[in-house]
Amino acid sequence: MELQKRGERNYYEFQMDKSKQFQKVGPISVSLRKANIKRKSYDLAMLVDDVQIQKKSVNLFEPVWISIEDRPQPLELVVNQVHKDQIAGYLSEPKFRSAANLGKAPADKSAPSEKSIIDKLPPADPRRD
Repeated sequence: MELQKRGERNYYEFQMDKSKQFQKVGPISVSLRKANIKRKSYDLAMLVDDVQIQKKSVNLFEPVWISIEDRPQPLELVVNQVHKDQIAGYLSEPKFRSAANLGKAPADKSAPSEKSIIDKLPPADPRRD
């Protein structure tokens, strides 16, 4: 199943078997340690910024939010299928603008600025007070 790429996020689909070896998924590495079909849950080990993190008893469709030092918004890992010793899901991360463009918003000539709106307001009627 192909996820649609829309909005401001990149999607990385993955499918992994139970293993102690890590699998690269986008900017992080993930390893499935245990899958429970009956409870529809799983245990993960993740390598994030060279630190190993354990996440235990995560339910099906429960998002796991992962903050990375060089990113302003967290990554979201969601598993949508649990099988015997196997899971499948996706990791989504926000798309970035380059560092040179981070402080600059694109100039939109069609939208008037706040100052131009205030300049066009009629003067206040002194008799209203």
